This record gives sequence, structure tokens and C-alpha cells, in this order.
Amino acid sequence: MSLPVSVLPEQRLVQLRYAMVALGLLALAAAGFSGVELAWLPCLAALALLALVNFMLPRTGSRGALLSGLAADVLALSLLLFASGGAANPLSSLYLPPVLFAALLAPGLAPWLLGALALACYGVLFVWHLPWPVAGGDSAYAFSLHLVGMWWTLALSIALIVGFVSYLARTLARREAELMAARETQLSNEQMVALGVQAALAAHALSTPLSTLTLLCDELAADYGDDPALGEDLALMRGQLAHCRDALARLRHGAEPPRAPEPVLQVLAHQLEGWRTLRPDVVLDTRLSGDEQVCAALPPALWPAICNLLNNAAEAGGGHVELSAEVAGGALALDIVNREGCLSDAQLARAGLAPQVSAKPAGLGLGVMLTHVTLSRLGGTLTLNNDAAGGVRACVRVPLAPAGEC
Repeated sequence: MSLPVSVLPEQRLVQLRYAMVALGLLALAAAGFSGVELAWLPCLAALALLALVNFMLPRTGSRGALLSGLAADVLALSLLLFASGGAANPLSSLYLPPVLFAALLAPGLAPWLLGALALACYGVLFVWHLPWPVAGGDSAYAFSLHLVGMWWTLALSIALIVGFVSYLARTLARREAELMAARETQLSNEQMVALGVQAALAAHALSTPLSTLTLLCDELAADYGDDPALGEDLALMRGQLAHCRDALARLRHGAEPPRAPEPVLQVLAHQLEGWRTLRPDVVLDTRLSGDEQVCAALPPALWPAICNLLNNAAEAGGGHVELSAEVAGGALALDIVNREGCLSDAQLARAGLAPQVSAKPAGLGLGVMLTHVTLSRLGGTLTLNNDAAGGVRACVRVPLAPAGEC
């Protein structure tokens, strides 16, 4: 599993190296205007070498490219120190950041080898270097320049170490958050696979009892069809059994591709009418808005997810549910509100992430979680919150894939 990172640490080092080259050129220009005597050719060669190596390094973030760049930093710094006083130059403290970066980004033997290279170069500079730059032979000025250099070296080291280590800390924190989100998604997917297996077993086990109940219902209707009260109950029973058979059929064909593009609001209204026939005891107030000509290939799994929310709202809302829908901006937005009850902060935080304790006599507490996972798979979102006017509001947002003519 790969996690997206905006800028890799190795790429940040490349950017930092270019910044150091620019800073070095500015420092050389300032030294020239101040009358400091330097061996200009070695200094410019060191900066040119560093820029060339940085340009030639691959941008793949490989370990070899990282260590090659840090070794080039050490060698370029050694050449600069050779041309400006050797080990007595306060810039020698800048050997530390490359070794630190190697230890952070490539732990193991490589940082020790880079540290040994830095020590060897620093040791050579004790005996082999050009004289310390002095303006007009003024030793007091040279010592003052040394002190200023020590301050700037300390400031630059602090900026490099604090800036880069802070960047690494932010990168690690972001990766940890992405890993946690991926772990939550994986756990949710595993739960859904387990529920899918149980649903398939339940569908297989319920098929025969449903057929038997349907036959019994037909026989009772034939024998007692003249009784108006009983006939009405039998008609309701037949409708409920038909709904169960349709649910099993949808389960069998749930993996089918979406249908042809259809008018979104028209299909939604048709589905809501079907839900009303199953819940005649519930008052459903609907408000549909938006372009009625917008068409999309709606996945079949969307409707059971919306029905779960409607059923939950009907049970919690005392038989009255408000639904508003709008098609705009390439998305279908649904707000489902019941005006009774509220959710605790803990319930709001875990809504859709795990089964909840259901207050319904036959409830399993799975409806919201199933809806949340279904909408996530479709690229949509589900948010629950306590409405300011009372009750609970469920907000559903589902992106609509562009479609041609209906």
C-alpha cells in the first residue's frame, strides 16, 4: 500500500541544496564587495559542482541518490573550506547537518561512512588549506570576521536542522494519519465482507420459507377473500412478502452494473413512492428541487442505503419523516430529518463506523453502518447531526457520473 506524500524528504533536500547554492553565491558576492581576499576559483568550482550534482541526481527518492547528494555536500563544503582558511573557518560546523540528514533518512551503515568521510576531510583541512582571508593584513579584522562567521554558521545550522527535522516530523505525522485512515477502511471492508457472507447464507436460508409463506397467503386469500377485514390484512401480508422476495433478488443481482442513464429526480420519486407503500403508517414529506432533466446511471445499491435511513428516521421520528433532495453541481444531495430524539456525542462520533445498539424491538443496529459503507463505496458521504430545530438530520451526498441523453 503506497501513501501519497506531497513532497518526499529526498526532494526537499534537492530544493534545500539549490537554496544553499544561491546563499553561497550571495555570500561570495558580499565578501567581494567587502574587500575580503578569497580564492574565487575554488569557491565558485565548489558551488558549481554542488549544483551540477544536484541537477544530475534522479528524482526517484532512491537511497543511492540521497547518499550521493549528501556526500557531494560534504565534498563541496570541504573545497570551500580549503579555499577559505581550512579547519579554522567557522563554516566547518556545517559538516554536521549532512550527517544528521543521513542518519534520519538512511539509518544503518551509511551515516557512519558519511561521518567518517566528514572527519577525514576535516582532518585534511588542518594541514592542507589556503590562508584565512584577511583584508589588508589586518589580523583584528580577521578575528572579527571569524566571530561573525561563527554566528552565521550557528544560525544556519539551527535553521537547517530545525527546519528539516520539523518537516520530517510533519511528514511522519501525516503518514501515520493516512495509515490510521487506511486501517479503519480495511476494518470496515472486512466487516462488510463478513456481513456479505452472512447475508448470502441468510438469503439462501430464507428463500424456501418465503415461498411457503407466499403459498399459504394465497390459500388464505382464496378461502377468506370475502372477509373485508381479513382480506385487507392478507393483501398487506402479500405485499410485505413480495418486498422480501425483491430484497433477496436485489441481493443476488447486487453485483450487476448500473442501469442506463435515467432522470435522477424522477427515479428518486418513484423509489420514494415504493417506500411509502411499504410504510403506510409513516407520513413522508418530500421536497424535490433541481434540474429534472439531469440524468445519471444510478447504482442499484443506492436505494437500499436510502431506505435504511428512511426506516431509521421513521422509527425514531414517531411516524413522521421530512426529506429534501436537490440535484446540483453534479451531485445528489439528500437531507432526511426526524423531529424527535437526538444522538449523543459518542453516537455521532461512531455513526456509520460500527454497529450501534438499536432501540427497535427487532433492530440489529446495522442500518447506518451499511448505509455509510455503501455510500463510501459509491464515492458519497453520510453525516449525522442533531438539528437545531430538534431531532436528527442525516445528510447524504452522492456524486453523479456524467451521462448523455436519457
